[in-house]
Amino acid sequence: MNSDTQTLKSRITAAIGNAPGTFAVAVHIPRDGFEWNHGSAPMRSASLIKVFIMVEAFEQMKTGLIHADTVLSFTESDRVAGSGLLQELPAGTSRTILELVELMITESDNIATNLLIDRLGEAAVNARIRSLGCTETILRRRMMDFAAAAAGRENLTSVTDMGRVLSLLHDGQCVNPEADSAMCAILGRQTDRCKIPLLLPSTLVCQNKTGELPGAEHDAGIVHTPAGTYILAIMGEDVVDSEQGCQTAARISRAVYDWVLESTP
Repeated sequence: MNSDTQTLKSRITAAIGNAPGTFAVAVHIPRDGFEWNHGSAPMRSASLIKVFIMVEAFEQMKTGLIHADTVLSFTESDRVAGSGLLQELPAGTSRTILELVELMITESDNIATNLLIDRLGEAAVNARIRSLGCTETILRRRMMDFAAAAAGRENLTSVTDMGRVLSLLHDGQCVNPEADSAMCAILGRQTDRCKIPLLLPSTLVCQNKTGELPGAEHDAGIVHTPAGTYILAIMGEDVVDSEQGCQTAARISRAVYDWVLESTP
């Protein structure tokens, strides 16, 4: 890998152009130990926090604190807006813990996420985050709890922390190789393809998790190319228009992809 970070930075700057918002980017190349970030700082995590919730779920499944086939159901008071299949289904609907994890990641299901937070425990998720060495990430509230967010209890992460957790997953050093492989496979079934994968060749495998809030557009994923694998995290805050934010993220993703391919011997 030719680690010409100045070229990488200039291409990302060009991809952002004059788009409104503040964009942070992290690029990790596991094969070479390459790590680089641009503008990394703690931001509202939106649904990126769900990656860390998934990790804690698999850790608790590994240790036997919970079981993949344990069934949980939601009540009417659990119903929240936003993404997901469960909000379209009647109260009392049941899913296994593993199915809830799948829904949380692939559909970004907020009811599934809140059921998992309640079962795993907020403190346990945050302890897991710290054990991974992710110092700019914290879970402070359930999904769609805007009163908590307004009171200052916002969920946070950074592109640096997202790059780190995805690198650990890719390397099989997050929970254990079997669990990490299963989590990467779940990320690969992500249904939201409007950011990192959007402008990439459709044949590429991209294992990613998106996140969005009013004014925020994020995506973080593991991208597998013929020239090798890289990890990319993009977070955009103060984004005026959601579609424009997605397009900016997609341009950043394409710029990184082109740079990786050109920099690989």
